[in-house]
Amino acid sequence: MSNDKDKTKTSQEKETIDDYTDTYKIIPNYELPIFKELVMKFNTQDHRFEINTCEFKYNGKSFFIGDSVDSITAIFGEPQGEITKSGDETSFYYDYNNLNISMRFSTSKKNLEVFNINLRDYDDKHISPFDILLFHKVPYYYKMKLNTFLALSDLDHTKLRHSRFSFVVRPKECAPNKDSRISHYILSRPVYATNGGGHLTYSGDFNPKESNVINGFEFIAQTLKEIKK
Repeated sequence: MSNDKDKTKTSQEKETIDDYTDTYKIIPNYELPIFKELVMKFNTQDHRFEINTCEFKYNGKSFFIGDSVDSITAIFGEPQGEITKSGDETSFYYDYNNLNISMRFSTSKKNLEVFNINLRDYDDKHISPFDILLFHKVPYYYKMKLNTFLALSDLDHTKLRHSRFSFVVRPKECAPNKDSRISHYILSRPVYATNGGGHLTYSGDFNPKESNVINGFEFIAQTLKEIKK
């Protein structure tokens, strides 16, 4: 038994950030009639948000993970919400209440580490001006379920990573450094089979045939240690 544990430990210690890196390209299904319709609607919006592999755009203005506070405020203006600090004061937060976007910056370097796009509140109300946004050129619309979203591209559950709470893509491109990746989280809770009943009900295997609504997106630079938490 001890030998098996030692082997497992050795194997885990050999893991690198590349083991959690995705090398595939997301290819949109441009020819689908609904795809073209959604992109046309996207182009008529007053607020347009595009998420690409490396570059993010708001109304045609580009920004990136790692950008300075000044470059972010040049695009979005000063935050409407209160500027708050993390418990250890290594980070501070900007809230753009009009867009329902929140951003986290490093206190020391004052550069962008994380940003969230929140699309719905806890009462299931639409709180975002982004009725349609583009994720790796694939259109999302309000209350779209994950599997509907995947059908607009070549993505499926054999490619997409998931945890208990979300799905994630970690592109090889745009790594902040060799030991970290920018994780693109799709905030939709995975569906699991239900086993047992009554007090003994418990979750079984992941069920790729069912999916929940996408509630938002999060983008964060993570090291291997942070990914494995």
